[in-house]
Amino acid sequence: ASKKKNYSMTTSVKQLFKLRRLEQLEAVKKMRALPEGKQHKMIQTVTKTIFDVILKSREVLESSGFTPGVSDFPESETVRDALSLILENTALIGEMVLRLPEVVEPVLRSTSEWPVLLTWSLAFVNQTQLLDTSTTKLIYLVGQELNLTNRDPDYVNPYKYAKQKVNAKTDPEKEQIKKKKKTEIPRGPRLTLPQSGDL
Repeated sequence: ASKKKNYSMTTSVKQLFKLRRLEQLEAVKKMRALPEGKQHKMIQTVTKTIFDVILKSREVLESSGFTPGVSDFPESETVRDALSLILENTALIGEMVLRLPEVVEPVLRSTSEWPVLLTWSLAFVNQTQLLDTSTTKLIYLVGQELNLTNRDPDYVNPYKYAKQKVNAKTDPEKEQIKKKKKTEIPRGPRLTLPQSGDL
């Protein structure tokens, strides 16, 4: 019976975590769309909150004796909540690091405890066996991006690269459209009407 209970609790935590990940992605996209000054302030506030939560949750888990990958799934609601909060906040800071590296990395390194705490939480969530494939990949990429693990010589931040490609594609196109619009404005009405078939 306890195994069954364990399984259903694990499943519900995984499902909730998946929903949270979708919400996080939307939140990070909104952050990316903010003007620079607002974006920086928002990232500073969110980063501080994330690490406050991770630190408190870590204390709860360590005092409960919970060891990821070894202990049974916690029955105590307080310990379960702490576990969920570490998963969610580690994934959120991970999304921020990969999608906004030029803003998040300096903020992250502005407080010496934060990279240390992040290194711990990345290792912790990896051992929980509660991550789906995409989050496991995210955790790996964050470690690589911040050089918290030995960086693979072929490592590329896929989001940074994709962003550069998008910018490279759209900018010349935008310029062409602007030029076209500029040249089309003084032309006045067209003399050739579209062929309608009833002329």
